[in-house]
Amino acid sequence: MPISDEALRKETNRFIAVKGEARVGQALAAFKALEAQPWWHLVVQKLDGSWAVARFRDLAALPDFAGAPDTQVNDLENLTAASAVERDTIETRDAQAQARKSPSRVLVVTANGTPVGILVEGVRRSAGGPTLAAPDVNRLGGKYINLKDYGTILLGSSKK
Repeated sequence: MPISDEALRKETNRFIAVKGEARVGQALAAFKALEAQPWWHLVVQKLDGSWAVARFRDLAALPDFAGAPDTQVNDLENLTAASAVERDTIETRDAQAQARKSPSRVLVVTANGTPVGILVEGVRRSAGGPTLAAPDVNRLGGKYINLKDYGTILLGSSKK
């Protein structure tokens, strides 16, 4: 039995997934367009095919420099490695246990290699830590912030 829809739809499992070559500005444009919250996870398929995650609020800690919006998300230092599994190969409880063992405590759930959800275990959604206010989103998003066509950088999200 595959990972359940119910588990993937839990509010704590909200995410936006992008390819590693996506720019920070593009990821933040998706954040803005999808009306995401700072506690949502940015899921990155790194250039080597592995997966990594960060909370969007962690992007507020990026240095304020002119090229920040053009930085590839693959190069962000605050990404944490995440495990991944095909949805149909594991049951929900086993997947949740695997998420708890992941360095990020997040398991990326895929279908045919494309992210369809995440499981976040043992991590609170709290508003603690850095905030990502609208001015931060606009500053870090730069010229991309009002982007409507993400091309092929957006792999998926929990809000369609």
